[in-house]
Amino acid sequence: MKSRLNIVVLAVVWMACMYGCGSAQKLYEQGDYYQAVLKSADKLRKNPDHAKTQDALRRAYPMAVEALLSQVDRAKVANPQFQNTEEVYLYEKLNRMYDEIKRSPGALRVIPEPMSYHQQLADAKLGAAEEQYTEGMRELSYGQRSHAKIAYGYFQMANKYVPGYRDVVRRIEEAYNMSILTVLYVLQPVQSEAYQLSGDFFYDQVVKVFRQIESNEFIRFYNATEAERVNLGQPHHLLKVNFVDFRVGDTHTLERVEQVQRDSVIVGSVTLDDGTTKDVYNTVSAKLSIRRMEVRSSGRLRLEVQDEYTNVTLDKEDFNGEFVWYNEWGSFNGDERALSQEQLNICNHKMIMPPPAQDLFVEFTKPIYDQLRTRLVRFYDDY
Repeated sequence: MKSRLNIVVLAVVWMACMYGCGSAQKLYEQGDYYQAVLKSADKLRKNPDHAKTQDALRRAYPMAVEALLSQVDRAKVANPQFQNTEEVYLYEKLNRMYDEIKRSPGALRVIPEPMSYHQQLADAKLGAAEEQYTEGMRELSYGQRSHAKIAYGYFQMANKYVPGYRDVVRRIEEAYNMSILTVLYVLQPVQSEAYQLSGDFFYDQVVKVFRQIESNEFIRFYNATEAERVNLGQPHHLLKVNFVDFRVGDTHTLERVEQVQRDSVIVGSVTLDDGTTKDVYNTVSAKLSIRRMEVRSSGRLRLEVQDEYTNVTLDKEDFNGEFVWYNEWGSFNGDERALSQEQLNICNHKMIMPPPAQDLFVEFTKPIYDQLRTRLVRFYDDY
């Protein structure tokens, strides 16, 4: 048993070794010399004497270097506008191979003098920062939000290649501020002569949607108080939400009377001549009265978004919601066995008063909120 276990363990180890060197060899055969080098260096770090992996590295490394340097030359012709940006990517791959080989004693025995391109990378990053900065300034010069968003990306890349390059930190802030879409929102109070109703709970949920949309770093929502605090000036959008129509507590009471019966119900027993007893079956009935109180509440919410620079209405939509609260109770006269379990349960209920008007208001706004949230998220996805 023990010898069999040893054989299994050896087989697993052998298969793992075959997979490790085989994958590097396979990458080489597929022409992916770069990945073949990385795979070989990693393998030789764990098993420095693995002959097949050494052979794969010996052949793959010069091919990978040659291929990447050829791409550097092509970038100068094919993409002169972003030549250095492309070179950064290529020199990083060349230096990745250098670093991985240096970290692998087994790989260093095969490639004792890997080539470093760290100076070329530093030069390329400087050139790439200038390329990105120049394009950012060009986009920023249009003075439009859509171009400022593009410029913001260019300036971010310039700062990534060379932190603090020229005045890029200031340009990042400038482009970002120009990129932000500002939305002033007005959530109009609920007007009701019959009830003291508050839309605060509903509007609190709407504000949470605004905060969710603000995960897009280029959109910001403000109410009037917040706008004044940050000296907002003229917003891009004016967003208004208000309840244009609603009814709360529209009550109706209905009564339904019906005769119910059930067949084959045991109503007694008889004693036969032989002394045995036998059940007697018959139809039982009852008069059932069920009362149902319904309280309907409904409303319509309007969303309107206006471009404050052009006075054009960008979106206008109404959303409807309804909630029906009900209570059923009943009574019967007759044999209760004629009733179903559901009917019996209703007869055990008592009349109860409906919830307060504020609770009913909150309930009918729930489907409205779902519709409004979907619409707002979809609308501002385009910005």
